[in-house]
Amino acid sequence: MRRWAPVAVVGGLLAWTALATPLSVAVGEYFAYYDPQSDPERLEFHRDLAAHVYTTGHWLGQLVAALAGAWLVARSGVYRPATIGRAALAGVLLGLVTGAVAIAAGIRPMRTNGYPSVAADPTMLSEPALRWCLLASSVCFPLWAIIGAAIGGLMRRGGLVVSAAAVLCQPVTLLLVVGVVAPPSSHPVAVSLIVDTGRAALQMVAILLAWATVATAAAIVVGRHRRGTVETSRER
Repeated sequence: MRRWAPVAVVGGLLAWTALATPLSVAVGEYFAYYDPQSDPERLEFHRDLAAHVYTTGHWLGQLVAALAGAWLVARSGVYRPATIGRAALAGVLLGLVTGAVAIAAGIRPMRTNGYPSVAADPTMLSEPALRWCLLASSVCFPLWAIIGAAIGGLMRRGGLVVSAAAVLCQPVTLLLVVGVVAPPSSHPVAVSLIVDTGRAALQMVAILLAWATVATAAAIVVGRHRRGTVETSRER
């Protein structure tokens, strides 16, 4: 992979996050509370819309985070504990930057779409349930990066492809409740389904943390086995 490729990928992610806000508004208005009549229902609609708008780019960003983890292992050629740390750091940075761009691009649309007149804070950024969803979705970035690194450590070839498939083929990409044991997605539609339950959004983190732990442990065991095999062959 050329040196400029990671910069181009991250730049493309941030550009998409900034430019896709109108699409997120349209999708959010379609999936938010159906036919709101009362002010509480309109407020719920506005909050659901915020979940879509402020998670713009998160799902694609987590795909990039998983690829970044696998790429770090492919570049170094070996899976080490230090690689896990670098992957996690890359995921954290991706999550922070993507989230900041999504919020910056989404504040104005939230003031002009939905039902801002019924909200004390039209941006909805002071809404606790929305904050829990944004926090949970952001934490998924480093976890996906760690999983990507683990996949890279488990596979001699094709780590990038398998990491991408792990993100793209989630049974819960659109409906989080379809498969509890599957890695969760922070696709805006999935996030919007749990935005009204507040801290329950942390189930995304809990499930993905379990998968990251299993994948990391497996990668460490496989890595030790490979090194032991190499050392034994050298002794012979």
